[in-house]
Amino acid sequence: MVPIQEQGEKSGIGYSYKQFLKRFFEICEKHLSDNRAKSFAFIFYEFHNQQIRDIFKNRGGFTRLDRLSGKDLSVFYIDSENKRLVQEFNEIFLGAFEIQDKTTLPCVVFFKMEDSDVEDVQIVELSEPDRMFAFEELFSSIEDYLKDSQKIITPKRNILPELVKKAKKIGVEQLMKVIIQQGLKKALDID
Repeated sequence: MVPIQEQGEKSGIGYSYKQFLKRFFEICEKHLSDNRAKSFAFIFYEFHNQQIRDIFKNRGGFTRLDRLSGKDLSVFYIDSENKRLVQEFNEIFLGAFEIQDKTTLPCVVFFKMEDSDVEDVQIVELSEPDRMFAFEELFSSIEDYLKDSQKIITPKRNILPELVKKAKKIGVEQLMKVIIQQGLKKALDID
């Protein structure tokens, strides 16, 4: 579990909001190269989704989710009491993934990164309003994703199709960077 905090540098785990916006791709690549993760997830929620916010505040729940994700999955979430910041974070990253109109919050968005390119995006909508059951729903969503991702065997690749694919996706990578940078500029103007 990797919190993205509203305030500047804090000791412990996580990133500041502005630092995360500036370094999103670099952070993911670092997690991969350091064997901290094989894939990634965002937990998106609206400020009024109190059951999700309570999960993050509950030390036992946080610890169980953190242990579950282990070295296979880095799970990012915004940790803020600022309604406007939570909304801005959602707009930036749901827009970057181009799923803002394809999902209902709260949700978990799982994805993989390869050469700064987002791949294999999967969305799991969370619907449980009760805090206790919401935790179990979130936990089992992550657990199911981890079980399914371990079953996937990556075949050996031919380099030519890979180069063609990479060339086509450069535009998508640039689009995501622009969207994230626009969100950062907006965030800097707000402060």
